[in-house]
Order: sequence, then structure tokens, then C-alpha cells
Amino acid sequence: MILATAGAAAGELVSPWSPLGLSLRSAGLAVACIAPLGILCAHQVRSWRGRRRTAVDLLLLSPLVLPPTVVGFLLLQLLGQNGPIGALLQRVGLEIVFSWPATVLSAAVVAFPLMYRSALAALEQVDPSLPQVARSLGASELRVLHRITLPLALPGLVAGLSLSFARALGEFGTTLMLAGNIPGRTQTLPLAIYAAVEAGDLGLAWFWTALVLGLNAISLLLMQGLEHRSWRPRGPAAPHPRRRPAIRDAVPQRRRREGPFRLQLAVSRRLGAFDLRVQLASSSRRLAVLGASGAGKSQLLRTLAGLERPDVGRIELNGRVLFDHRSGIDVPLRQRRLGLVVQNYALFPHLTVAENVGFGLQHLPAPERWQRVGAQLLRVGLLSLADCYPSDLSGGEQQRIALSRALATEPDLLLLDEPFSAQDAFLRRQLQQQLADLLQDSQVPALLVTHDLEEAYRLCEELLVIDQGRILAHGPRRDVFDHPEELVVARLSGCKNFSKVQVRSATSLWASDWQLELTLTQPLPEDITHVGVRANHLQLRPAGAQDLQGDEPMGNEPGGDEHWPVRLIKCSEGPFQVSAYVAAVGARDGSNAPLQVEVRRPEWQQLCDHPQPWILSLPRERLMLLRHQGGTP
Repeated sequence: MILATAGAAAGELVSPWSPLGLSLRSAGLAVACIAPLGILCAHQVRSWRGRRRTAVDLLLLSPLVLPPTVVGFLLLQLLGQNGPIGALLQRVGLEIVFSWPATVLSAAVVAFPLMYRSALAALEQVDPSLPQVARSLGASELRVLHRITLPLALPGLVAGLSLSFARALGEFGTTLMLAGNIPGRTQTLPLAIYAAVEAGDLGLAWFWTALVLGLNAISLLLMQGLEHRSWRPRGPAAPHPRRRPAIRDAVPQRRRREGPFRLQLAVSRRLGAFDLRVQLASSSRRLAVLGASGAGKSQLLRTLAGLERPDVGRIELNGRVLFDHRSGIDVPLRQRRLGLVVQNYALFPHLTVAENVGFGLQHLPAPERWQRVGAQLLRVGLLSLADCYPSDLSGGEQQRIALSRALATEPDLLLLDEPFSAQDAFLRRQLQQQLADLLQDSQVPALLVTHDLEEAYRLCEELLVIDQGRILAHGPRRDVFDHPEELVVARLSGCKNFSKVQVRSATSLWASDWQLELTLTQPLPEDITHVGVRANHLQLRPAGAQDLQGDEPMGNEPGGDEHWPVRLIKCSEGPFQVSAYVAAVGARDGSNAPLQVEVRRPEWQQLCDHPQPWILSLPRERLMLLRHQGGTP
């Protein structure tokens, strides 16, 4: 088909394919202009919340919801001869209205919202812990964007480009208002269809329509293909395994830390109704922060890492000030020399195991970098997986790689944010032992955030118990475990039996929930509100004839154990032990809390052969005298 169209102004012959060429050039240039701008805006807006984000969204998305003719009219008023921008352009000899640049501008304005929205959705799909971990490894914001954020968001970004190109290619109303329908200059494919219909040439209109549909179909098919594609590109910084023999020839390195360790912080930060106020000084190289969900554990870790900024306070590590509100010091995360291991390990999914471990070593020459990577992988027994991707690894292997990546940079302090919370009990025990061995071998100080007392006790020398943003206990693990002073601390330490108390004398009290009178060998603290005892410190035995004589509690030994006749309320049997719930004989039903006693299964089987009541023995020295200062008891 050959078509000659007269130029609107000069009468020259116009190529019959000029609408196609104009459309492709205009749409391509428009997308090339809006792509970086859309990604930049999305990158900035995704961290915003509240009214500011709503206002920006309304502004940037308005060309998508407004009629194209309205958008074109507004642009015409701005860029026309009498418009504020058009008048300025005319002074320097530029005119946009009714010219080819106007078609590019029209296509860019109407396509920008799709690019921005697609980029925003793609960037928000990236796990926020991945850029955070990358920063903790010393990566600059530009490197984080180039090596982590953009590669992971790439399928969504290319899909946005395809949608934007399709929208720019089909733009009509805005182009007609701003650029006009000038054959050979501004007549794009939609305008050519309009002109063909007006001229009564339906065959030509169908031809251009089919061409537009075909081009849009290609764009949409490309978008669909990219949305379902699994992206695992090899990072450019990692040479092929055959060209990095240092990894295969790695020799284990044993690094010993010299010099004292000292962490000091006094910070305060309010988040809505939650108020974090923590003051801490510790020289322990293994410190666990223990607390229930919402107690402020992770908030404290994020504040220490620099992920969140305290309102006031000071943080000092080994004599180096990381944050000081008064002096205006706030060292960014990438410069704090802190290793960070989060709950989901945050391995970079598009990088190999070797590239993950070596991510924080870019400042080293390549031979030294890959030698250190190999040494780290050899230390954890995963050298053979150097060229695998994180998706190929088990949960335990991912955990070891995350630890190796953090330790490879030789941080001043390793921060562990509940690293075993997603694992089952059996694997958790294995991973805990592997972590203990790795920390012992590397001698890197570590701060562990957890809600699991056993985990904290196994891995750390010192415990810090936090609740509602306040420190309730801090000291050696045995002291915190054996001698808690707060009810919340006793609960977190695994104690199951508690009762409110009424003080009757200097050495006796009434446990109202158990309906038992307790006699102590030392004076009672003035502020005691509760008493507690661990289930494994109680004992049950069959009752003898002498135990059941008389109406008063029998056989209470001065300075030793107290004994009471009890009856069984219920039991919960496990494979190795039985949890027996008992209440004192004579206690009113429903008025007391049963005492939980842990009994080994062989002893339980023998105990069940004897009639009730049984005798409960409680060691006086095992009683916990506790205070409760508000909240849920």
C-alpha cells in the first residue's frame, strides 16, 4: 500500500509510513525520559507514609484519571504563547506547541503515571531487609540501588516500561490538543486513524488500527512473560568459578579478637503510645536481649544498628561514638561496622552463595576477596555450594551463609535478630550449636535478640530482660535465671507457678491463689506482691499414714522443705515427663490456681499406683519473691 499525504503547511509529499515512524519515535523517547524519573519518584515515595504520600500520589497519578483532552488543555495553557512556561520558552527561541516535541511531551505526561505506579509496586515487593543488610555490609546507597534494589525489581520495572510504551503509543486526546494533527510532523498512529475515518477511508483506518493492536499486543506479551520469569542473574562482580581458584584452594582462617569490648547506650525513642527508654553498659561479648513480643527488643536492636534514630541519647561501641543527640553525631549503618543477621536471613536471591558472602568485601583486591570468601565457606562446611543460589539451600545452610556474610567483614559487633524463629525445634537446636561454635571460633562479640529463654541461656553469658521499653533485669545469666525480682522476668525465665501474696508476719505469707501458707527463713521485702516457684523444683510423693494425721499442714521442716497434701486436678503427658496440676486438699473449687509439677514418666507411673491425696514438697530456698509494678500480672 502506497499513500501520499500532503503536508499541512508546505505541500510536500509525506511518507505513507510517517505515522508509524512518528509514533515509535515519540513513544520510545517519551518512555526513555519518564523511566528514570518514574523510578526515582517511586524510590523516594515508597518510604513515605500518611498525608504526604497521599498528596504526591494524587498529583503524579492525576494524568491517569483525568480525561486526555483535559490534560491536553492544561498543557496548552501552560506551554502556549500566552502561558507562563510558553512565554519563557519563546524568549529563548523555543516553541513546543504544534511541533513534534509536543507529541513526545503528550505521550510522556499520560504514560508517566503507569511507569511511576509500576515502579512503586516493583520496589515495594523488594524485601526491605535486603537493602538494610547490604548497608550493614558497607554498601553505599548507589551500590544498594545498583546491585540489590534494581536487579530484584527488574521484572516489574520492565513490565512498567512495556505498559508505558503501549500507553504512549496509543495517546490521542492530549496529543491532538497540544500538538495538533499535522501530517508528517505530529500525526501519530491514533491521529492517522482519526483522519482516515474522517476522510471515509475505512480500509486505511483498519490498517493503522491493526498495527496499533499488534504493537500493543507485543508490549503486553512482553510484560506477561517478564512477570512470570524467575530472575537469577549472575552478579557482574563475581568471576566464573574456573577463574577464581582461591575459593577452591581456601585455607581456614582463625581470627582472634584482641582488646576489651564495651557497649554503652542511653537512648529514648517514642513511637505512638510506645516509649523506649534504655540505659545499658556491658562488657559481655555474648549479650542476649530477652523479652515478649512487643517488649521493644527489635526496636532496641534497630536503634543500635542505625536503622532507626533515637529522639535523644548516646550510643558508644568500644570507645567509638555511633550516635550522640547533643553533638549531632549519627553514623550511618554502612559505617558502623556492625554485622546484621535478621529473622529471614535476607540472602540476596539473585547472587550466588560466594557473591553473598563477598558482598561486603568489595574494597579488597579480587584475589584476597575470594580467598576470604573461601575461608568463610570452609569454616561453615559449605565450600561446595559456592556457586549455588540461596533458593537451592536448606534453612540451616541459609543461616550459615548469612552468618558467614556478616562475619566476613570482621564487624565490631554482630547483631542477631531472632535468627531461629522460623525453624522447627530440632533444627533450631542444631543451628544454635552451629552458631555457638562459629562465634567461639571467630571471637566476634554478639548481641542476640530473642524471646526464647533457653536459646538466650545457651548462647549468651549475660541477659538483658526488657518489657514495655524498659530494662527489668540485667546481669549474668545464672543470676537473672535463679533470682528474678520482677514478675515479668520470672515469667520470661520459664517459671509456671505464681500466686498473689498477703504478708502475715516478717517471715510468713499467705499465697492466696494456691491457698497455702508459706514460712520463710529470712525477712520479706517490703514491696513483694507475688511468689513463684518453678515446676521442676516441686516434688510429688505418695502420702504415708503420718502425713495425713491432724488438720494442720504436716512435716514442715525449719529451713528445709514445706509439705502439703494435694489432689490431682489434671495432667498432660509427654513422651519423657508428665505435667501434673495439683491443688491443696481443702481448697475451694474454682478459687485457686493449680500448681504445675514436672514429674519424670517412670516416677509418675509409680505415683499413680498410690491413692490420693499425694504430698507436695516445696523447697523454701527455691521460692521466688517477686514484685509487680503494673500491667498484666
